[in-house]
Amino acid sequence: MSNENKFDGYMNAFLGYGTRYRDPFRHTHYRSRSQGMQDWYEFDDLFTESGLVKKIIKAPVDEALRTGFTLRDGETEIEQNDAAQSLLEDLNFKSKFATALSWDRLYGGGAILMMLDDGGDLHDPVDENHIRGLEKMEVFDAKDVNPLYYYDDPQDPRFGYPRCYTVIGYHGNSFDVDASRLLIFNGSLISNRKRRERNGWGGSILEQVLEELTHYQTSHHFANVALERLSQSVTKFAGLAELLSTDFGEKAVQRRLQMIDMSRGMMNTIALDSEDDYDLKNITLAGVKDVLDNFEIALCSAADIPATVLFGRSPSGLNSSGESDLENYYNMVSRIQQLKIRPQLSRLLHLLSCCAEYHLNLPEEYTIEFNPLWNPTAKEQAETKQIEADARAKDAQAAATYVQLGALDPSEVRDKLDEEDTYTLDRSIDGAVGGNDDEGNRSET
Repeated sequence: MSNENKFDGYMNAFLGYGTRYRDPFRHTHYRSRSQGMQDWYEFDDLFTESGLVKKIIKAPVDEALRTGFTLRDGETEIEQNDAAQSLLEDLNFKSKFATALSWDRLYGGGAILMMLDDGGDLHDPVDENHIRGLEKMEVFDAKDVNPLYYYDDPQDPRFGYPRCYTVIGYHGNSFDVDASRLLIFNGSLISNRKRRERNGWGGSILEQVLEELTHYQTSHHFANVALERLSQSVTKFAGLAELLSTDFGEKAVQRRLQMIDMSRGMMNTIALDSEDDYDLKNITLAGVKDVLDNFEIALCSAADIPATVLFGRSPSGLNSSGESDLENYYNMVSRIQQLKIRPQLSRLLHLLSCCAEYHLNLPEEYTIEFNPLWNPTAKEQAETKQIEADARAKDAQAAATYVQLGALDPSEVRDKLDEEDTYTLDRSIDGAVGGNDDEGNRSET
């Protein structure tokens, strides 16, 4: 790839926008301590040193795992649910998946090594018929998991996918692991060309937010600079040009300025020559807050995380509640659950069901249903009940009207209510249609 392709972007040489040596934003970038290394090392430093970056990575992951899940057959919870939850708790499931998902978002991939006791070595395929138990799970990021062999049979549905990986351990030791012993999280969606360049790993969330993050942090830095220069002093020296023309004139001017600044700081008094002049210019900060807010919105948009979550602040604007932002955020978290967690959790549960020591025996068909991310407040629950009650009252009134007009027979309405188990509505119709009848008719109906 040529250098021209690596630096695409809008440029204006006259104004300096986009040019390396005249645009101030081109001079500002995150400098990794590991200069010259891959972006992964830069992401390492950002994740370690920036609380904002750590929140971008971890907040959706923690939310996706917070409420847990239930194993169901249709609407019914399967009897093995509690046993499966207990096994996962013993394996520290939430912590392991949270770490793997964090590396997936940070580095574009992660993997969980399942230490299965099936009599085989790590480089052997899992023997599901002879698994005794699952000892523990270890998490690795994309930097430490590299494909070694691929499935090369075109008729194999796994054709083109890695068959074996080389994994680098904590102390730098490496070992080969068959793909069947790994739960692979393969990063965000990127093109196949990019994925081949990255050993099969996907995109990092930081790649899509890094520019907005730089602008946001730079805007705060420049705002601090503006605060430092909120009051700018202007000093006029008599004979300044003549003084600077001498060999030691520049140092003499610097000493005079330092003396003036020191005296102002110590005694709030300025000592000047009779021919000198001193003035204080105030700089306005009008509009700075709006600029900072716009950079914040851009960062939230790139990260797909609302300001209420990322910055812990209330939404701005008239009549804004932030409900739509939270709804979009929970939709994004739900996608993490469905696309990232569900497939790997399903594979893990299948292997646990194969373990002879656990006697889990999960049914052939069941569903993993994630518990609701949002729990309604007491006020919302009361409003929902009121809406349901109003709907039942309208149904009762309509049914009573149809009975009085002869369009429906009371027994038909009663049968319908029994089917729907709406006995409150049943009593409403009794009062509505039976009030004008004699005692015998009421008993008969």
